[in-house]
Order: sequence, then C-alpha cells, then structure tokens
Amino acid sequence: MEHPSFMMADKHVDPKEVPQLSTNNKLGCVLDIFHSTGEIFDGGQTFLAWFHLDIYASQCQQNLYYPFASLGDWEIANFLLTSRLSMRAIDKFLSLCLTNSLPLSFSTAKELCSHAEMLPSGPHWNAQVVPTTYPMKSPITLYYHDSLDCVESLFNHPLFMQLMDYSPFCLFTTAEHIVRVFMEWVSSDGAWDLQL
Repeated sequence: MEHPSFMMADKHVDPKEVPQLSTNNKLGCVLDIFHSTGEIFDGGQTFLAWFHLDIYASQCQQNLYYPFASLGDWEIANFLLTSRLSMRAIDKFLSLCLTNSLPLSFSTAKELCSHAEMLPSGPHWNAQVVPTTYPMKSPITLYYHDSLDCVESLFNHPLFMQLMDYSPFCLFTTAEHIVRVFMEWVSSDGAWDLQL
C-alpha cells in the first residue's frame, strides 16, 4: 500500500500513545505499521544488568547511594562534579569549617573523583592523534566516542525502553488516510521508503 506524501497534521498526538494505537482506535487515528521489518529478539545486557553485575553491586543493595554515604553526600558530590570548579576550588570548599562538620564520605577533590570513578559509566572516550602534513607545536588530538557504543548505550537504557520504535509506521487522523501525523523519524516517508 502506498502512503501519501507529506501533509500537515491539524492536531498533536502524544508519542506515548502510538505503540498502543490499534488500526482503528477511539481517537479516530489509524496506524499503519510496516510489517515486514526485521524482528527484535530478547537478549544481551541492559544498563540495569550491567549495573547489577558491577563489582560494587552488593554495596549498592545495602546503600542506594554507594559509593557515597547518603543522599546528602550524593547531592554535594553531584553539585561539585557538575560545577565548573577546579580541583583547587573544590579542595578549598571541602576545607571550610561548615563543610567539615558535614558527614561527607570524601574530604578532598581527589577522593571525590575516585568515588565518581567507581560509578558505572557510559561509552568511553577514545583519542587519536591526527597526522598533519606540516609540523605543529603540539599534536592535534581527536577525542571521540565509538558511535556503536553510544547507540548500544541508548538502546540499553531503561528510561528509553518504552519510547523506542523499531518499525516504521504511518499515523493518520482518519480511516480515509487524508491527514498524516508526523512525530519522529520512524513515522517519516524516509523510514518507510528505506524498507522497500
């Protein structure tokens, strides 16, 4: 069946509703799914499985905020790690009398960073020196993530599990297929045509 070319939708449809839409639902929307796409198989490690296989998983069951001592400890660590403070400024902050009175699991910026390195991480950074035809004062280094590791990380993340569509679809506001609703790439003509 051919799908119509681009037409603007006259109303917004919540993307969370799309997977639950039947061919003819009570909202009057019609969902056409491309049925001969590849299949999705269970298996592999999810982010949570990696998290539970971590060497510190047993400590995390006893203390939800491990390697930090408590929620307050984590909040201060998170603030310091996401701020643009230098290691020296963090050390100065941690040496204040008021901060010393807090029950923190770290007392220096170095200890804070070692705690943060114990947390499960996402894709690792890679570095490659870029050769140049002319001499440079210092080598040019390209820092990058492996794109497959990034995609794997996104697909394995539990927050995105219910939000990923793997089969192209066309969503129409009526059974006559007059007005088409475009929400994301898999609802586009490009995703549909790629399967043909």
